[in-house]
Amino acid sequence: MSAATAMPGDLARWVTKTVGPVSEVRNASRERAGSQVWEITVRTNVRYFVKVAPEPAFYTRETFAYRHAVPVLGGGRAAALVDSSPRRLAMVLTAADGAPLDRRSLSHGVRREAHRQAGTLLRRFHDAMTTTAEFRAQARDVGGEAAAGAERALRQAGDHVTADEARLLRRLASRLPDLADRLPVGLRHGDFRERNLLWDGRRLSLIGFEHSAPSPLAADFVRLGGGLWPEHHDLRGAFFGGYGRRLSEAEEHALVCFAAADAAGCLARGALDRDRPVTGRGRRTVDRLMKGAYA
Repeated sequence: MSAATAMPGDLARWVTKTVGPVSEVRNASRERAGSQVWEITVRTNVRYFVKVAPEPAFYTRETFAYRHAVPVLGGGRAAALVDSSPRRLAMVLTAADGAPLDRRSLSHGVRREAHRQAGTLLRRFHDAMTTTAEFRAQARDVGGEAAAGAERALRQAGDHVTADEARLLRRLASRLPDLADRLPVGLRHGDFRERNLLWDGRRLSLIGFEHSAPSPLAADFVRLGGGLWPEHHDLRGAFFGGYGRRLSEAEEHALVCFAAADAAGCLARGALDRDRPVTGRGRRTVDRLMKGAYA
């Protein structure tokens, strides 16, 4: 086991107690700060993933989702939580089948089917939790938090955004608090994009629940709405066919406003971290919004 792939000693000992002696380890971390993920194989030739959250909030969200929402997706539609360690912020997960959809070379017909299944899975996830008064209050706060975050981000974005663009983003994001009572709420996935959709050639699985939280459901459509859907309206149609309903007028408007807030955050991160992919996502969204088009 090389130093590049080895798990820290305390973590490795806990994993061994949980699933047995490990025969192979592969570093499966993503290229971002704080990502710590290992794919392991035990001596019985069964694969697992070991994931260490970068901070307690991510650990709490993800373990909550695995315990209370992921089971409703159905067998084989997501990894399962084998064990967790609050002290280590660590989880052992079963290995979901398939490869990320954004890395697969698929015919457009197959990609449409994948997006239809994505809609079905996200609807199950959204409907998984009973929306208590406390849950709904937390969800309503999301719009105000997004608007405030957009304001902070625009101050940080510097020359990554023009004065006219900043005015538009600020105006759109500021509408979110007023829309709160008109929007359906539920448990959002929080990072719903093709990278977190695994396709095994026949069916889709969903991963990446560390951003899940009570929220207006419209917030979960921003990544696909600003990525594939503007160029591939049939994928949007397939997705909402699987989802089982179309967005209301208020949700369509909220989607644009959440997209504006997301774009502001992307441009700020670009200014601070020189993160070109994130900056590019924000720039594409801003350009569409300035033209009066989104999704």
